[in-house]
Amino acid sequence: MLKVNNISLKYNHLEVVKNVTFAVKSAERLVIVGASGCGKTTLLKSIAGFHPILNGEILFRNQKVIDPSEQLVPGHERIKLVNQDFNLDDFHTIEENIRLRLLQFDMDYQNQRTNELLKITELEKFKNHQARNLSGGQKQRLTIARALADEPELLLLDEPFNQLDYHLKQKIETYILDYLEKYNISAVLVSHNGEEAMRWANRIAFMKKGKITRIDSPYNFYNHPSNKNEAGFFGAINTVRVNGKEISFRPHQFSKKITKKCVQKLNVTFYSKINKGWYTDFQFKVGNKTIHLYSRKKIDNLNEVWVNQIQFKV
Repeated sequence: MLKVNNISLKYNHLEVVKNVTFAVKSAERLVIVGASGCGKTTLLKSIAGFHPILNGEILFRNQKVIDPSEQLVPGHERIKLVNQDFNLDDFHTIEENIRLRLLQFDMDYQNQRTNELLKITELEKFKNHQARNLSGGQKQRLTIARALADEPELLLLDEPFNQLDYHLKQKIETYILDYLEKYNISAVLVSHNGEEAMRWANRIAFMKKGKITRIDSPYNFYNHPSNKNEAGFFGAINTVRVNGKEISFRPHQFSKKITKKCVQKLNVTFYSKINKGWYTDFQFKVGNKTIHLYSRKKIDNLNEVWVNQIQFKV
């Protein structure tokens, strides 16, 4: 559906995206991750047709996405971008903001579609509120509803849940993922949250200093990262030296005795613990290095553990 071929982009006269190539299949969800400032947002805007391309090309269904400098109204009618700009009709209500995107349809469909989008974004009880009076999180949800109302074939999401509290974020994410699957909508999500990326992605593209360094499955990124930087992005890691060799492992991947996976023995001394709700973060010393072990059971009496060492992808 989407092909990004060797594109480079500038932002404020600096080249922020360098020779990036990837593709997105129909109904696929690709998540682009990386540290702030690595070029993720600029890349997403270029795919939507809102940012000029320095070189390379972007193809949507084998048709070139037109550069904003080449058309009066920038953007692509089948690609919709959700970002932090919102671009709402401030003096219209929530319901009107959605319905205005559906004027080409008959009234029955407008009603059905509007009600469905109000429900999945949990804005039903606020539908008569003007957009200018909404909170940041409500505006974010309304922006998503408006983008989906346009029935896009490709949805681009730039940190779309960063203003939602944890509980609401989980619910809205689930609704939208179900919606994308129901209507076979492809999506590209930009995130700096590795946990969010693994929930969303069929594939993940890791971006660093304007370049995509790796595209792989969430499973492989988590279990076989290329390096400590990648490993740390998708979850906490411990790193210690054993017999002069550095090893890394995740805080929950340990055992009280040797197992098929946990084969590296560590001598540990309990240091402290922090209750995290459904589990406890137990801190131990290995020599002069502090490590963290996550457990729902009491383990502060341990003096040795076996860990599952991360095998970095070569």
